[in-house]
Amino acid sequence: MIFLNTFLYYLCFASAVLVYGVGIDKTMQVAYLKERHFSLFFKMFFVIFITSIISWVVTVKLLIPIGMNELFPLVAFLIFSCISTLVEGIYRASSGKSNTEFIFSFLIVLLTVSESISIPDTIIISLSCIASLIVLIPIVYSYRVRILADEDNIEKYLCRLFLFLGILILMISVWDVIWKNPEVIQ
Repeated sequence: MIFLNTFLYYLCFASAVLVYGVGIDKTMQVAYLKERHFSLFFKMFFVIFITSIISWVVTVKLLIPIGMNELFPLVAFLIFSCISTLVEGIYRASSGKSNTEFIFSFLIVLLTVSESISIPDTIIISLSCIASLIVLIPIVYSYRVRILADEDNIEKYLCRLFLFLGILILMISVWDVIWKNPEVIQ
């Protein structure tokens, strides 16, 4: 049950995409393109999953005991670079296409390692951060289709999209301070 709470917390209430802002540009890029990006999501999932686990183990077993836990972003970057380059090389050799993605995956690894207390917690947080990106893409895509059907002005679309995302962030983050919530009044 605790893992379900953690998953839902990082999926909805502390969404990496909405609250932390990690991956908003990737969400808009993927929602704007018409082709499917299953290979991108699979590569992101695999790289984030493996890098998060290895970075957490190295941080907890090596860096914290010697008192150098401030170096975990550097260690996570080195591990992420090696694994991402290896997976990208395998993907290019097998398909002949490039499928690079750096910022979202690396920031999710940093978020996961810094906020987890165990390996299962690391896995749950990384899965929920990826799920928050995947859940938001259809919402942004449907919003894009509705807004751009009326007009073709991309500036108005982006302005309205950011207003929509801001309202969505407010709706998600103020759920516990609504005056109708009886626990707030007590």
